[in-house]
Order: sequence, then structure tokens, then C-alpha cells
Amino acid sequence: MSGFMILRANAYTSADVYEELSALDKSAVGNEGWSVESFRTEAEKSNGYVLYVIDDEGRAAALLTGYSAVGEGDITSVAVAPQYRRRGYAYALIEEFERLLPDDTENIFLEVRMSNLPAQALYKKLGFEQISVRRDFYEDPPEDAIVMIKRI
Repeated sequence: MSGFMILRANAYTSADVYEELSALDKSAVGNEGWSVESFRTEAEKSNGYVLYVIDDEGRAAALLTGYSAVGEGDITSVAVAPQYRRRGYAYALIEEFERLLPDDTENIFLEVRMSNLPAQALYKKLGFEQISVRRDFYEDPPEDAIVMIKRI
């Protein structure tokens, strides 16, 4: 996994980075992907996390968004550009998110598409387990979500 670094977006992150992150998210999840403004707003929150992997050519290759609140972390999006999949970027982003969470964090939650078996396998490898299903959670295309938790 050499040749990449993880950065955290903030109020000083350039507009170009937010454009890249939005395009990457939409390429991974379709129309439900976040807008440029959504990424900027999340990054500027004190409890918001917008992490991204920069490849050796300086482009955003993967991203993770999430937040922390009252002893819990929540991963709201993980996306990896198709040409960068299976390189450990999502794994590294989730580990970094966990590392950055406040010390009093007890659980991390996330939702994943029922059909996204590779992501489910990754999350299980990282210690997440299924706790419920949210019916019709995704809209484009319509699909149930598996809710997963990692107890830390």
C-alpha cells in the first residue's frame, strides 16, 4: 500500500478537492452521491470527518465521510474509484476514521447496500457485524441497507 496518503478535508481545502470528492462519490453511488457543498459542510463541522486518499499522481482515489456524536461514530459514505479498488484504501480510511474518533467512542455504525458483498466482507474483516436491515434505505436503485456496528 505504498504511494498514497490520507488527508482530512477542512475549511482550507481547495474547491478542486471538493469537486473531485463529489465526482468520485457520484461515480460510486449514483445520483445519491454527495454534492460539493455537502462535502464542504461536513468537513467544516467540528464533529465531521471527510477523509480521502491521494494517489501518487495527486488525485482523490477514495473517500470516507462520517461524524461522531455522544459516544458513537457513524460512517456515512465510503467510495473508491474503480481503478483503485482492492488496494486497501477503504480499509486504511476506516482505520484512520476510528483512530480520529474521540476517546469516549463506544460504537461505530454504518449502512451498506444489501447487494454490496465486497463491502460487507471488508466491514466484517474490520470487526463490524450486522445488527438490522433498513427497508428501502437506498433510492437509486431502490434497495435495503444492512446496518452494521463495530463495538470498540
